[in-house]
Amino acid sequence: MNHVILQPSGGAGKANFDNTIKSPVPLEKIIPFLDEKDVQAVSSYYENGLVPVWGVTPGASDTNRNKWDRIHTGDIALFTANMKIFASGTVTHKFHSQELALDLWGWKEEGVTWEYIYILDEIEERNVPVQLLNEAIGYSTNKAVMGFTVLNDEKSNILLDTFNFQSQVYQPSVSKEEYKESILELDTSKPLDTKSVTYRRTEQAFLRKYLFANKKLGICGVCLKEMPVEFLVAAHIKKRSECTDDEKVDFKNIVMPMCKFGCDDLYEKGYITVQNGLVVSLKPVSSIHVENYINSISGNECVYWNGISEKFFNWHRNHHLIL
Repeated sequence: MNHVILQPSGGAGKANFDNTIKSPVPLEKIIPFLDEKDVQAVSSYYENGLVPVWGVTPGASDTNRNKWDRIHTGDIALFTANMKIFASGTVTHKFHSQELALDLWGWKEEGVTWEYIYILDEIEERNVPVQLLNEAIGYSTNKAVMGFTVLNDEKSNILLDTFNFQSQVYQPSVSKEEYKESILELDTSKPLDTKSVTYRRTEQAFLRKYLFANKKLGICGVCLKEMPVEFLVAAHIKKRSECTDDEKVDFKNIVMPMCKFGCDDLYEKGYITVQNGLVVSLKPVSSIHVENYINSISGNECVYWNGISEKFFNWHRNHHLIL
């Protein structure tokens, strides 16, 4: 699941932020330090060729390195100074390079540099008092962020939900086994407990990575419009709570992307469905504007309809006709 990284950035950290995040690093400077298998992926993230870069020192007894080991794609870094979160970014990749760290930032002190590197995207300016962060996760109100920290699952979940920090593009790697465990446990757990939140994030991370593969643009399976993936949801063709266990884990046939601009809501409420591979109107609406929208998408070919998923679309149609 996604974690929240607390990254104090006062003093020398502020200069590093200005030099390599506020003024991103050219991609060609970073590529020589990446594994060959990562070059294509990282290059696809940064089409403008500019990469926000951050790093941490090993720390006493490798404490920072051990924390850095816990960082994964999709984690959210919060940069703090003067008791404020002044910026955030999403982790896309990490790697170790003392040579690059020296080139970017030099020595912090003799024998020490910020060599445990992670690169970011979706940099956003923030103006969130650290006191609010402390209150949310149960810290003392006036506690300053004193060191590089990777928060645990529970505290990360709280901050991601409270401040809506999470990325819709970059998702952590989730195995099929982890997805299966999460999806089977999700409907039996208490809705708001830590395990349930973790299961839901794991499910969504897996499905979004399957549908969008960390791409920034996707296509709605109903209206067929291309748009940023933040406006698309991983929608269940058949209501998840009505699925058998075998159906729940059949991710290749049970989900499809639908947009938040109307298609997902219209489908969920049963105003539209997919029949014989085409989007069709299922029941009348009292608004001419909604009717016009449904007419505009009716007849679209749904590429997520096939011989296997047909039964899920049929369930959806029959379910809403009965209601």
